[in-house]
Amino acid sequence: MIHKILFSLFVSFWILGIGQGYVLQGQETTMVEIKAEFTIRNRLDIPAMMEKAGYKDRGEFLSVLEKITGNYNWDRDVKKGDTFVIPSKLAPIKIIEQEKKLDELPSGVVRNANEIPIFGPAQTTIIRSEELSELRAELERLRKVEEIHKEKHIMGMGYRVGDEYNPYFGSTVERILDRGKVICGTYNDVYGFSIKRDEVWKGFDVDICRAFAVAMFGDKDKIDFVEVDGRTRFEMLFDGTIDILSATTTWTYSRNVKWKIEFLPTTFYDGQGFIVRKNLGVISAKQLVGARVCVQEESTASQNVQDFFELWNIKYTPINLYPDESPEDFYIDGDCDMYGTDRSALASKKATFMYPEEHIILPEIISKEPLGPAVKYGDQKWSDIARWVVYVLFIAEEWEINSQNIDSFKENKDPKIQRFMGERDGEDFPHLGAKLNLSSDWAYQVIRQIGNYREIYEKNVGPKTDLGLKRGMNKLYTKGGLLYAPPLR
Repeated sequence: MIHKILFSLFVSFWILGIGQGYVLQGQETTMVEIKAEFTIRNRLDIPAMMEKAGYKDRGEFLSVLEKITGNYNWDRDVKKGDTFVIPSKLAPIKIIEQEKKLDELPSGVVRNANEIPIFGPAQTTIIRSEELSELRAELERLRKVEEIHKEKHIMGMGYRVGDEYNPYFGSTVERILDRGKVICGTYNDVYGFSIKRDEVWKGFDVDICRAFAVAMFGDKDKIDFVEVDGRTRFEMLFDGTIDILSATTTWTYSRNVKWKIEFLPTTFYDGQGFIVRKNLGVISAKQLVGARVCVQEESTASQNVQDFFELWNIKYTPINLYPDESPEDFYIDGDCDMYGTDRSALASKKATFMYPEEHIILPEIISKEPLGPAVKYGDQKWSDIARWVVYVLFIAEEWEINSQNIDSFKENKDPKIQRFMGERDGEDFPHLGAKLNLSSDWAYQVIRQIGNYREIYEKNVGPKTDLGLKRGMNKLYTKGGLLYAPPLR
């Protein structure tokens, strides 16, 4: 807490020297000039900019910038050195002399643990003049600490995302509608799931994302795809670079609770496996004593590998890779004897190898990997829309509605079919889409333009594709699988 106060105090002095009166939400404040800051990965550092302007709410901060610049996509073309003059949210500061007694301060002033009295409602900080030099010295010390952390990060010593990455962001739906398209984050190297060829994105996860665009705009092409990797995918979701993440991402406790990611219904149930060269002559991962195993940091695969070899008391040599390094590249180059990831991803990579027949996927399945799209916490309307788009894919397959026969259901008298097609609701709304500000035929359009779940699966990863993946657990619950949707009513 004191660190934030120190920084705010220092910047407030600077602001007061150049500020002018400004009214925001009925309160007088000052203007502050902030520079565009970037992370060491050359991405716009929104948390740092927020802190210097005194903002706690990310949505409010971005909304102000959007209004100031007159551009909803203001952050797309920002360059180093760019500046923005925006209303400050920092607390004004009043310096008092040493002889001024604390008990003479106005009513409503509160004291923190360090005896710096602070106006609560008035958002005004009052400090003694002799304390100012101490605060500035402490600020300088904190800046040096920050530089040390940055250096450690550059050297690969790890970096923990802090509280400043709060994903509460305002209305994603409004941002999507204003820009006229959905922005989806996905990989560009997972054949069958997400890959870009000849400027066209294709794959299972890509089609899932296009379904969101259909629901919002009635057009599967009202979408932009942004390439992510293991290191950037969550960061891009947090800071609003992408609206939704659809990149074979595993739903885990830590990602849900610690990282504050809201996972949508699982679209692909998977498990981690291992791939090796046939010439090793092994048929089980338990035979790979002393093997070199490529593991990607910050992935679920890394922990799964460690758990497996510890459980079976097998010695191995981990080859640790950064999140943006490709395990299959190291494997193909001979730097490791095997690597592990989701079996679907192994099948995807194997299909792209120059000699796929020289490699085998071992039989062990060492984990549960529920894969699916995800959004950030704090935006219930957007998560509700995205969640029910996924469920509609399941429901359509269950009712045997597909892209080819859906028009034949327009005259169907079954009430649930009528609700699906947008013909009725039976409550206070004219149709189900109205409850989420969607069109009456949003579900119809999703299936007509994208297809049901079975169509998406069979087209991209099914038995007749190069991946050749059987449905397995990814069958409907009526067929012995795990796919189940709540009632659409």
